[in-house]
Amino acid sequence: MTTAALIGWAIVGWCGTPFPRHWPWPPPPPPDGDPWIMKVIGIVGGIAGGWAFGQLFGADLDNAAGLALTMFGAWSGSNILNDAYGMVRGGQARG
Repeated sequence: MTTAALIGWAIVGWCGTPFPRHWPWPPPPPPDGDPWIMKVIGIVGGIAGGWAFGQLFGADLDNAAGLALTMFGAWSGSNILNDAYGMVRGGQARG
């Protein structure tokens, strides 16, 4: 595991927002809960998801293609952990 991979997964987890599933407008309201807690949870989920995706598929983190492959896992891990947090709080999953 490289430092670049950890930083990349954390950034993807921080910014990991799902695509809106309900097109035409209006946009959905912001999610319930403290946004800073959700960002921290997103970072943790991004790192965990990127690491797990890399381990599962044997991605080579020394080249850009392997690192980019794990970014999908980081995005997925961030969204899954944030959805789980929302459901534990009594809300519902995003989307």
